[in-house]
Order: sequence, then C-alpha cells, then structure tokens
Amino acid sequence: MRMMVAFEKGEALRHIGHLDLMRTMQRALRRSNLPIKYSNGFNPHIRLSFAAPLSVGVIGLHELMEVPLVEEVTEAQFVESMNTVLPSCMRIRSCRAVEDDFPALMSLVAGADYRITIAKTDEGRKAMDRFDDFMALDSFIAQRRTKSGENPCDIRPFVLSGLCKETEDSFVIELRTIATQAGMLKPSLWFDCLREFAQCEEIPHLIYRVSILAKSKAGELVPMEEV
Repeated sequence: MRMMVAFEKGEALRHIGHLDLMRTMQRALRRSNLPIKYSNGFNPHIRLSFAAPLSVGVIGLHELMEVPLVEEVTEAQFVESMNTVLPSCMRIRSCRAVEDDFPALMSLVAGADYRITIAKTDEGRKAMDRFDDFMALDSFIAQRRTKSGENPCDIRPFVLSGLCKETEDSFVIELRTIATQAGMLKPSLWFDCLREFAQCEEIPHLIYRVSILAKSKAGELVPMEEV
C-alpha cells in the first residue's frame, strides 16, 4: 500500500531546495519506525516521490508526497509518528491510504493555487493598480529558464484566474495556474512579469503554494487530496 501525505513546508524552510527536502523526509521516515518499504538491491532506499517540486523561496501549505509501506498503519498513527520526528516548521497535515494501483501523484498534477502577500509600500500599491490590466492581457512574453537555457515563453496560458485584495497589513494576490505540455509556471516569474508590466522596483513579498490541483472525474480542478 501507499500513503498519500499532505505536509507543510514553513516559512523558515522556504529557501531549502527540493533535494534537501527529500533527504529530510527520508531521515524522518527512517526515525519514525513506520513500516516503510525500501527498494531492493545493494543500496536499499525509500522510494519517496512528490507530486510537484516546490520552487525555492515558496512556502508550501499543502505539499504532497507518496510513501510506500510494507504493511498497513492507520492514518492517525502515520501522522503522529512523523510529527514526532519532524521539526516544527515541517508538519504532516493529513494523509490517506491508497492502493498500489492508484496513479502516481506526479501524473495527476493539473495546476496549483498560489497566494502572494505584498508589502504595503508605494511600489506595492503601484503593482496592485496595474493588476487588472495585466490580467486582461492576451499574452505576455517572458524569458523562461529551462534545461536548455532561457527561452521566450508566453506565460499567459498558464494562468487560469487571479484576483487581488487589500487587507489591513498587506496586498494579497490569489492566483490559479494550470499545467500545460510546457510544464508549470513559477509564481516568482509571474510576479516579476507583473512588476515589469507595472514598472515597479523590488517589492517585499511572500509566495505560498496553497494547494496542488488535479482533475476530478467531472473534469474540474480540485485539491489533489480530494481525488
């Protein structure tokens, strides 16, 4: 069996890369005394996989990974055992047992919801004033970094919807992006494009990935935990 696990990667860890995150989870799984399944061969290791790697600098509120088990454990036992050995800035939020024939999480990724909190500065206000105009564009060409180098890419098709609002302490953007054949859009690139469009200088901000999305049987985008 496998466990679909939702966890939080907190603000203190936002600059930790994906490989370091994976190593941390593997150590925690070994210390948890849970019946983890290891690979065969000379150098057994945990076949740990994630739905979608999180960009460096982004806070993950509902990240997803799948953990193979050799025997059944209750969801409550899994959460308690893992949170006992994980740091306070990385917590298991929930988990769900799935059968071995359940699709790999990475194959289900259809998009993501993000929240960007922006400091209430003059530059922040300037960016917010141009938000609607930016979202109304049919296209916006940006230099997107890929394995083959930087290539021009129209980022507009990656964005399904967005809205902005003002709170007492900050400006907040809620953004829904979709996965395409070209991959997924980094929210930091989108925000840089907004700043470029609004002709803004650097703005203090934080980016959160609120949830990873998959398609339901009805074809609607929903948090992957609900599939």
